[in-house]
Amino acid sequence: MPTPKTARTRRALAALTAALLTITALLLAGATPARAATTPIYSGTGWKAETAAGIYSLSPDPYTVVFADTTARTKLAGYFTVPAEQLATAGIQLTVSTTIDTTTATCPTRHRIVVHYTYRPSGTPGMSQARPCHDTDRSAWGGHLLMDTEYWTSDTWFSTNASVNETYRKNAVTHEIGHILGLDHPNYDRDKDGTVEPYECVVSNAGWTPVLCSPNGGYRSTTGAGKFLTAYDLAGLKQLLANYYLRQT
Repeated sequence: MPTPKTARTRRALAALTAALLTITALLLAGATPARAATTPIYSGTGWKAETAAGIYSLSPDPYTVVFADTTARTKLAGYFTVPAEQLATAGIQLTVSTTIDTTTATCPTRHRIVVHYTYRPSGTPGMSQARPCHDTDRSAWGGHLLMDTEYWTSDTWFSTNASVNETYRKNAVTHEIGHILGLDHPNYDRDKDGTVEPYECVVSNAGWTPVLCSPNGGYRSTTGAGKFLTAYDLAGLKQLLANYYLRQT
């Protein structure tokens, strides 16, 4: 004749059942990131890969900033220090050299970023331009980065406040670096009016938009000027670097 379960036995069985359910939930939760980690990702909050330019990943090999002429080097070299240091923290190697590269090729030597100081490179007032290239494996190759001279020849191009004006210049240079390394504008229809508009990007709690936001974004503080937003642009570049390996599998 079966013996009735005691209260202690019932409590032990309940505890065992709860433990098994917890273990199962943990195993299922762990399986999801593992699957996601094996798949390249091309967009996220505040960032978007520049797939329209053929770039789907970022190589772990070093990239080097060079200059089209001595004027570009004198005017712009200092603007690459902050983003280069920040990229290094994400495992992305960007070296700022003093090299002059006068190549006229559409795509320069692999992993070279040729910087130009040019009046209205796109033909539109106040618009700088990045001309990224991609490798055969669809990783960022390098390219030409053309900064509009108007930002510097006019002391009040962005603002009558000199400090604010310089902040915008720094962000503009970093914006174009982001394009060369594989980031597109992350604008989207945030207000859901059916149109993706200028400055329509995700906004941080502090009020900042991604530095890649079109036509311009980034930190508006002197301490943040020239930096990629960590949660947006930098997160995207880290993912593009991860994509390099994920696309090999």
